[in-house]
Amino acid sequence: MIDTEAAASAAVQGWLDSLAGAEGFRVKAVADGGPVWRAVAGRPGTHLGEFCARVDKTTGVVQAGFVPQVGPSARDGYVLMMRSVVVPELRRLGFSGSGRRFTMRAGKHAGTIAFQQSRGNTWMGVKFTADVSVAGSGGTARLGSISHHGGDHWWAVWAGFPTGDVAADLITAIRDHAVPAIKGGRGPGA
Repeated sequence: MIDTEAAASAAVQGWLDSLAGAEGFRVKAVADGGPVWRAVAGRPGTHLGEFCARVDKTTGVVQAGFVPQVGPSARDGYVLMMRSVVVPELRRLGFSGSGRRFTMRAGKHAGTIAFQQSRGNTWMGVKFTADVSVAGSGGTARLGSISHHGGDHWWAVWAGFPTGDVAADLITAIRDHAVPAIKGGRGPGA
């Protein structure tokens, strides 16, 4: 029985490792799909999901499974995550703005977070990042590089997959790293 995301990921990775022509492919995301686990796999260093697989929860059998382009796309998931989770949290933290650009004024300091999506986004996957700038600091940095990620980081949302962990990680990076940089009036990474 495959009863956890970790077990499903391991089963799919084992299956990938046994396939000719799939050398180097890695599991990108796993989600509960009722009687099966759904997984997206692709090459490391890309956010693209070259193909999908499903794991029967009862038997553990892994099969190739293409994601039909029906239902919500990854972009739909991204927009819903931003509107329902991230933007309300940005407002709670003191940001104003809309769309891709949000500004915080804290005393005599002001800073901006600007979201950016990859040009290579597909129906199946959306990759995005954010730039942080502080007025008067003369610098802009990627949110990932000033956060707990420690380097340029692109978050990924997959069609039909939950976005809660992505939103939580993004909010942590903003709350714990971007907000203190803006409130302190110091440039990102300073």
